[in-house]
Parts: sequence; structure tokens; C-alpha cells
Amino acid sequence: MNQLLLRNGQALRRQSQPMPARKTVLGPAALEHGVYYAGMLGGATGVARWHAKKRRFVFGEYALGAQRVRSVAHVADQKAVGERFVPLARIEPKEAYRVSDYAFETA
Repeated sequence: MNQLLLRNGQALRRQSQPMPARKTVLGPAALEHGVYYAGMLGGATGVARWHAKKRRFVFGEYALGAQRVRSVAHVADQKAVGERFVPLARIEPKEAYRVSDYAFETA
């Protein structure tokens, strides 16, 4: 393995932990209706609920001091325009991340 050397000949040591192993993205066929998934939206992590009929993820977000509900497509949806959610794991969310059944169906 190659090492970077400092001017005095000592090996350069890492200051941070190495990047974690790449996670497996859950495909649309592996998702269950109404279940919450942790994943990535843009560059941020998030929690979203899968709506199988609409084939979209539904999640709540705070903007300008108010909460609103949005839906975004799965990362594998080639026809979708805009942001896409990358589901990495099925989870049981905390109360703050839950989306009401009404909001879930009308988003």
C-alpha cells in the first residue's frame, strides 16, 4: 500500500475515520406500503414513508416555521423530475418523524 510521507519522512496519519462501506439501496419491489424508511434526500439524511400505489415517498419537513408534507419519487424512477429519495433501511421512526394517515393519503 502506498503511503503519503511528510517532509521528515514520517507517514501521514489519518485525522478522521475512513468512509463507511456503501449501503445497499432498497429497490421499489422490496418496499412495503405505509412502512418508514431511512435514507438520503439530496445531500441530507431523512425518514420517509413509502406509498406503493403512488410509488412515492411521503415525509414532513419544516420550512419557515411551519410543517408541510411533501412526496418525492424513488431514486430508481427514471421518469420522475426533481428530488428523489434513496431508501437504505426499514425503520420504526420516532414520533417527530411520523406522517399522519390523512397526510400520507393526500400528499
